[in-house]
Amino acid sequence: MQRLHASSVCWPFRACLIFAALASVLLAACSGSSSQGSEGGVQVQQLASATATIRHAPSATTAPSLTPAPPSPTPQPATPTPAPATATAEPTAEETSIPAPEPPTATAVPSSPVPPATIGVTLAPQQVAQGGATVVQVVGASAAAASADFAGRQYPLLPSEGTFWGVLGVPGNQPPGDYPVLVTLVTADGRALHQMQASLTVTAAGFPVEYIQLDPAVAALLDPAIVLEEIEHRAAIYAAFTPERLWLGPFLLPVQGPISGAYGAGRSYNGGPVTDYHHGTDISADEGTPVVAANTGRVAFVGDLSVRGRSVILDHGDGVFSAYHHLSETAVVQGQLVNKGDLVGTVGQTGLAEGPHLHWEIVVRGVEVDALLWTQAEYGPLPPG
Repeated sequence: MQRLHASSVCWPFRACLIFAALASVLLAACSGSSSQGSEGGVQVQQLASATATIRHAPSATTAPSLTPAPPSPTPQPATPTPAPATATAEPTAEETSIPAPEPPTATAVPSSPVPPATIGVTLAPQQVAQGGATVVQVVGASAAAASADFAGRQYPLLPSEGTFWGVLGVPGNQPPGDYPVLVTLVTADGRALHQMQASLTVTAAGFPVEYIQLDPAVAALLDPAIVLEEIEHRAAIYAAFTPERLWLGPFLLPVQGPISGAYGAGRSYNGGPVTDYHHGTDISADEGTPVVAANTGRVAFVGDLSVRGRSVILDHGDGVFSAYHHLSETAVVQGQLVNKGDLVGTVGQTGLAEGPHLHWEIVVRGVEVDALLWTQAEYGPLPPG
């Protein structure tokens, strides 16, 4: 068969070949444009999605894909998992703890803190037994205010000669161990300036257990609803904060007599389980024996409580209160300023009491601590150096 030379092909046929080639080029260009448009649409859809994955556009030297990327799967809403129910123990005894006061709104700490060389935190003592207290002091802090956080409670600190200080209370049932004390310095406009941390060691106090038999009529006062009502009433009183120190020196014993119920002792009522511990100190005395203010303070409450009976509560400032319960008579009025040693009432057996005695408490920011420790030492700002 004779081979045809290109020059021998007729013009119409050559023209058809040219048109076919041009059509192929145009078709390829259209296909590429369509592919880019499809992929661009997928990118827009993905960017609109909260869970989109960023897609990089093809570079100038990369041929666009002819097959559009599959659309992102529609995110399925997560099935909410119900939170486990929190068991709430009913209050069953006189000694149920007071809830912590509401702290101020937290402020974020900036990333540029005050230089550590200008700041010092002191705890005195650094080791405290259950039911004890410690003084925290921030030395050399150029701030307008300060606070300390310990064991879920916030303690505003008082200014004193270029420092800030306060008293921290350790609950009688605080498990032994090392606990952080977080101190926050605040500017005049309320911004957090710096945060620092110290460590407080809590040791076991070795409290005993007391087994108490109550008359059925008296035991009825341990009804959970009655106990809870009193807890809430007292919590509202102890949530107040007086930004000054009214007490001076160690506290006095408010009445003379033998200690009939020690702070911290576990309590079992009428053969029941040990549900809590004794949050105060019981001092036995004859009915009508004078009861005096353990230190200077202002009357924050005077009246009757269901469990603690006729009561007087004094606010000593800096979140420290003293309370006098089971009184037969009171001798002060709400808001009155009383000095250390002034008469506040007389011994009785009102409320949940099996005989005449004074139930005496010292409460620090809602935490009942061992009152006898306050008769042995003074809690206040630390001396310079």
